[in-house]
Amino acid sequence: MTHARSLQPISRLQRVPTQELLLAGTLLAGWLGELGCAPPAAAPAAVSAPAMPTAPTTSAAPTTPDRARGGRLYDSWRTERRLSSRYEYDRAGTVEPDGKGGPNGNGTLNDGLGRAMLNPGHDYRLKNFFGWDLRGKQGLSGPAYHAEPFVLERNLLEDPRSAEEIQAWLAHGDEQIPAYGQVLDERDLADLTAFLVQSRDAGIARPEQVYRIASDAPRNYSLQPGADLAHGHELFEFVCADCHGKDGRELPLDGGFSLGSFARARADEAWFKIQNGLAGSPMQGIGEPSGEQAARTVLDLLAALCDRERFPPAASNRANDVAEGDARCGAYLK
Repeated sequence: MTHARSLQPISRLQRVPTQELLLAGTLLAGWLGELGCAPPAAAPAAVSAPAMPTAPTTSAAPTTPDRARGGRLYDSWRTERRLSSRYEYDRAGTVEPDGKGGPNGNGTLNDGLGRAMLNPGHDYRLKNFFGWDLRGKQGLSGPAYHAEPFVLERNLLEDPRSAEEIQAWLAHGDEQIPAYGQVLDERDLADLTAFLVQSRDAGIARPEQVYRIASDAPRNYSLQPGADLAHGHELFEFVCADCHGKDGRELPLDGGFSLGSFARARADEAWFKIQNGLAGSPMQGIGEPSGEQAARTVLDLLAALCDRERFPPAASNRANDVAEGDARCGAYLK
């Protein structure tokens, strides 16, 4: 079944000028899940990272939080806030803290009890604590599937707390996550909260609207049926082609992926970046007004990218592409 709809919601997006694309090239080429293009948003001012319990202070949060920016903060708050020159994570695998900046001056963050948290590899990213699907151990990052070592028990899509309670939790942390109020300001926390609440309440796309968990499929997922392939191809031409080229092979992704081969192999990550954008780059997400429309748009685009002839792998790295009959694309694979 296809969905009759137009490109009107997408028409608010402008294509990224070539100059801005070149400036962002290093970031974009390093992202495994880069998809689509959108105009850059102004970067928030960098703030100092005072010790707890005092939180960073900048301007007040805007009246309407930016949920897409919240998604990018969820992915990598350090990159979205452009803190790389001032803050370096405590390195994983070392006994002594050896980073730079943060409340302790050594790249560590404190937990909700005020104890310094070493970085065993999660880099203090919410994405690493809860996964691309926000489900924690119940989702694809959990022990039944990808078995990521840092994923926590809490399923953020089933979190019953109010927005105020969630924002306070993010600010002050608990025994397992850092007190993000040490490094993020009021606007950041409001945006993060908006992203989590709208994800939970289906104000934006939820992962199960885009793909289903399939234990017998590679990476344990398969795209949902019902995509409108014609609409997906229109979306690619309007939103993605200027940056990625007509066949998706411009701006090769880390590991030699073309846009098509990455979307076919890792839609469990790509869906998130299509919806929310790429942290620290001009790519700002699709900007759809509702969860249902956003989910259909993401699914349509991912399904269209399952066409291996129209969106081939990079000539130098064809081994990255999926094989005939791969269950991730299912019936969309061509």
